[in-house]
Amino acid sequence: MKKDRQKLILELISRQPVETQQQLQALLEQNGVHCTQATLSRDLHTLGIVKQMEPNGTIRYGINPLSIEDDDQRKLLNIARMAVVSVEAAQNIIVLKALPGLAGAVGSFVDHLEQHGLVGSIAGNDTILLVMKDSGAAEDLLQVIQELLSGKRALP
Repeated sequence: MKKDRQKLILELISRQPVETQQQLQALLEQNGVHCTQATLSRDLHTLGIVKQMEPNGTIRYGINPLSIEDDDQRKLLNIARMAVVSVEAAQNIIVLKALPGLAGAVGSFVDHLEQHGLVGSIAGNDTILLVMKDSGAAEDLLQVIQELLSGKRALP
């Protein structure tokens, strides 16, 4: 239930601007999820969701992947587990697909794994492109990502 609620929260803030907890709580209820303000506040904290200013000056909830510490990396792993739709490798390139608006958080999570052989990464709205040194490094990172996302591996 908690994981489903948190996944729905990520989907809701990625699909539309959400400015207040009350607005988010109403959207959750419209989707059949009832929770208290305290529960919602804990979920926002757990997911690392903060209020951000948009270029047009409006404030909305979003994920801030810029300041990464150990606890933040665990939060980003939780987000990645809920946000990643697919992971595929092609030669020395890995492509991750995520829920709309969450590629930056997933990309930040992968960047901070400090995996040997990662040459660079680019994150768009819902796609993350990882360029690896060679296909062997790509296969190694692909396995690490899949194991972390499935819970078969813990963060280093």
